[in-house]
Amino acid sequence: MAEFYRFPHWALTTLVMAAALCIVFQTRAISYSIRRLPTGWVRRVENGMECAILGMLFLFAALLAQVQYGLFCGFLAPSAYGLVRQAVFLLTAVLGTTAAVGMELIWPFFAVGWAAVLLPLTETVTGPAYPVFFLMSMAFFLLRSVHICVLRRRELYTQLSSVSVKEAIDTLHTGLLFFRRSGELLLCNRSMEELARQMTGQPVQDGRLFQRLLECGPLCGGCAREVLGGQQVFRLPDSSVWSFSAHELPMGRQTMLLLTADDVTEHWDAVTFLARQNQALEQRGQELRSTIAHLQAICEAEEIARSKARVHDLLGQRISLLLRALRDDRQMDESLLLDFARSLPTALREDRTPSPAHRLEMLRETFQGMEVSVEFQGALPEDGAVADSFAEIAVECVTNAVRHGYATRIQFHFFQNDCWRMTVTDNGIPPAGPIREGGGIGGMRRRVRQLGGRMELYTVPRFRIELSVPKEAVEK
Repeated sequence: MAEFYRFPHWALTTLVMAAALCIVFQTRAISYSIRRLPTGWVRRVENGMECAILGMLFLFAALLAQVQYGLFCGFLAPSAYGLVRQAVFLLTAVLGTTAAVGMELIWPFFAVGWAAVLLPLTETVTGPAYPVFFLMSMAFFLLRSVHICVLRRRELYTQLSSVSVKEAIDTLHTGLLFFRRSGELLLCNRSMEELARQMTGQPVQDGRLFQRLLECGPLCGGCAREVLGGQQVFRLPDSSVWSFSAHELPMGRQTMLLLTADDVTEHWDAVTFLARQNQALEQRGQELRSTIAHLQAICEAEEIARSKARVHDLLGQRISLLLRALRDDRQMDESLLLDFARSLPTALREDRTPSPAHRLEMLRETFQGMEVSVEFQGALPEDGAVADSFAEIAVECVTNAVRHGYATRIQFHFFQNDCWRMTVTDNGIPPAGPIREGGGIGGMRRRVRQLGGRMELYTVPRFRIELSVPKEAVEK
């Protein structure tokens, strides 16, 4: 290094600053290189070579500092660090050669070649030309360090690396926390950190402690434990609901723990809404069942009253005729009395029921008062028996739709071609499973079968009944 004593002071100062700049860029390049993925033996050897080059740059700076110190003290100090210089070059040469063979690239050999400038032997052989080789070596490693920094940074943010993996995990809405069995944290994304702050008031510092706190520890104000589908969930002050679950991840000889947090707010809202709807439907069902029972009682009372009135009118008529005959002192014919007595039970059994059309109108008006819309489209069949059966079935359909399906709108459609047809649809709740035909549906099916027709039931997409009675079957 004796030739450097001929350099002016400003030139030596510039060289020292250049060496420091090389050290800065090389350190940055090493930090980028270490964070690359995947990490195989070739990558480890390459990173080791970069560390050896950093040590070599420190020796360059030390040699220049020795020259600066000699100029300041006024004497020419001989070159030092001989053994260290040889050891660093040997390490750089071994690691560089191994990296070149492993990566099947030639550029590591250039780094080994320019590292030979550090050897005391090179200083002795080159003599007065040594500063030129020294400066060229520093320029090479400075440019190389800058190039490595730019290249490695582009790899980190465009390819798979520890930085890109961390950024990808941080963008997830799901909370992730990796930790050892001892509680030591390995990785925690932003979502989990935010959840921990809201629930505990502080960031996660120990994975085991945070897991135990979730199980039975105190929570911050506004946070509450709830149950969703038999599993514990947490409701936060912002009305969001989260579910936590723990998983074991075997990694070599160790077992890591993964704690995940999933946002189940939509599921919670849906379940809560369905619960309110079911409660409201159950309440309405109770009201409808009570109303139907009341209507049945009213109908029975009206039927009794109607029967009493019919008996009263019929007996009153017959008794009035007899009393009039007695007042006129007419001799009653025995056959006439017998005829009155024999025809009385038959007359009492006669049911003057309303017409099918009138019954449908009464049905519509009755349920209209219960806020249930009963709509009819088309005309009843011309055949009286078929029309009467359709009217009876319509009454049963409306009763079943309101009682079991909580329907508020029932539609009847009458039409004919070669058959008399009736279609019944409602907006009630479809049956959850197969329909069990009881007395109501079974009675309707028997009545249609007696007419020679058929009845079909459909539950998808809504409950529907279709009746068809062939005209030729009725005519026979």
